[in-house]
Amino acid sequence: MRAGLAQFLNPNGIRCGGLICRFGLATRVRGQAVIPDALNTANSTAAQALDESVLNALGQLQGKERPDFANQVIIIFLETALALLADLKNGAASGQIEMLHQASHALKGCSATIGAASLSALCGVLETVARAGAVPDAPARVDAIVEEYRRVEAALISRLAQRSEASRAQREPGAAPQPTEQT
Repeated sequence: MRAGLAQFLNPNGIRCGGLICRFGLATRVRGQAVIPDALNTANSTAAQALDESVLNALGQLQGKERPDFANQVIIIFLETALALLADLKNGAASGQIEMLHQASHALKGCSATIGAASLSALCGVLETVARAGAVPDAPARVDAIVEEYRRVEAALISRLAQRSEASRAQREPGAAPQPTEQT
């Protein structure tokens, strides 16, 4: 991220439905992203992979010019993490300890930034072991990181979808379900 975050930000906003489908966590029906119930459940295992207070704090940093700042950080994380996971897998498969060290270090910091403490901790352990010069169980450690990443990814995409739906409902008052009167 040497060039800064600006190169990654989409000035036209975030298209969460496309992002969710791109990551294979939803399908499209009549042009709308249909998200599985497991991703819509706030108390799901996926949601527990994340400390929402960290993302909420990022959201409070938003200015009037960038009201979707936290969402953009999430998208940057998702894109960056995929490249780092590929490096981890390649490093584990080829025994490249330096690649494991660098990728685990970078993913550790990125994960902490968005509130994924468990993922950050797993990466921190791999980083420490790799720094020592040998990682005899690298594939198993990388598999654990990938599994935890999938939980974090599901929680983040769920958050993006919820925010996208809320934002759309605010822009299009008729799009939100109307409450029914009880008699």
